[in-house]
Amino acid sequence: MPVNLNNMPAPYIRPTPPRLLRWLAALVCLVATGILLMRLLGKLVSENTFWWFAIGIPAMVWLVLMGIRMAIYMMQQIQANAWDKRREQVILQEVRRGRRALQILAATFSTAHLANAEFTDCTEAMLRNQQMLTPQTSWKKESTVRHSRLPTTEDLEPQDRIAAAFAELLESFADTFSFISPDKPIAILLESSSSIPDAQVKESWHKAWEKRAFQHPTHFIQGSGLGVIDNWLDNHFKDEDLLLVVALHIAPDITLFSAEAVAGLLLGNRLTQKDLFPLALLHRPELSEPDDEMLRARALQAADWVPMSIDRVQHLWLTGISAKSDAYRAVLKVKTALPFTGLEQQSDMHHIDSFLGDTALAAPWLAIAVAAKSMSYSPAPHFIFNGEQGSESVWSCAVSPNASHKENIT
Repeated sequence: MPVNLNNMPAPYIRPTPPRLLRWLAALVCLVATGILLMRLLGKLVSENTFWWFAIGIPAMVWLVLMGIRMAIYMMQQIQANAWDKRREQVILQEVRRGRRALQILAATFSTAHLANAEFTDCTEAMLRNQQMLTPQTSWKKESTVRHSRLPTTEDLEPQDRIAAAFAELLESFADTFSFISPDKPIAILLESSSSIPDAQVKESWHKAWEKRAFQHPTHFIQGSGLGVIDNWLDNHFKDEDLLLVVALHIAPDITLFSAEAVAGLLLGNRLTQKDLFPLALLHRPELSEPDDEMLRARALQAADWVPMSIDRVQHLWLTGISAKSDAYRAVLKVKTALPFTGLEQQSDMHHIDSFLGDTALAAPWLAIAVAAKSMSYSPAPHFIFNGEQGSESVWSCAVSPNASHKENIT
């Protein structure tokens, strides 16, 4: 559930305290009335009775009314104090909930940059926005289609390529899994945007997992995109389970301006995961419509969940967002606000779709994986704008170096 601090309950409207001059005036009026009445009835009562009815009874009536008024005022003050105290607790609880984060324990990705892996590291190539969109023959044998592809032999079927991608991903995670207790449960989010049916993709995953002979109990979870992270931070942040995200975009139906990619992330809860030192932290994402003001507010909120200086974002990733869309124009306007003002347009802004192509469902996980792996190059916060598949909405989230402070359990 999104954390919106703008919807917090308002402070209690404090009651107006009794006005002393008004009450003194009331006392004078009561005493004057009593004296006037007693002057009219003076011949019928004794002198002692006269002063008792003229001053004593009006003063007593005034004291009773004043006491009732003060009692009501004190009760209202107690109610206001209780409301404001509860309000502070709610705000503190929501801030703590918003600042939950997941540990990125391992990250891997594969893109067309692997073709040049002998000469440059893929992470470094992504950070340099190395252009990989080129006219080439697609997996469908379409000629001169502008897209990027994973290196492969031409006669390898798409399902075999998916199986090989899973095998390589699990191979890269083998050392990490060796440090994790075999009885540690692993929740798996498998996202595929491919011409191969999801059932066959899942079958390939099962075979690759069984071949590696990992002992960890696993179960699949439902969901898509960064909404899974938002939900996990709300409902599973105390779980012992690790979250393994596997996303791929191989042999897509629409090849024009597409990009084949595979991304894998192993995520752990900060309260329960003590076996591995994290590469980085993935902070709570925020969802927004492509409206300038709304996107600005949600992006700044996502940045505020990160304990960092306001000008420290060094890399801005855009993925799943067309350069012709309203969302892209809104992001460019947000870039003029802190904490993004220190970014350089060319070197620090990475529009993945423009130099690699559309990676579909793999888009957010690819950006997160690159950001996590780049922490060894430059341990500074990265910020990601991801267009949600099937809508105009935009997710904003941050990846930061591992922090030393601990997360609150509330």
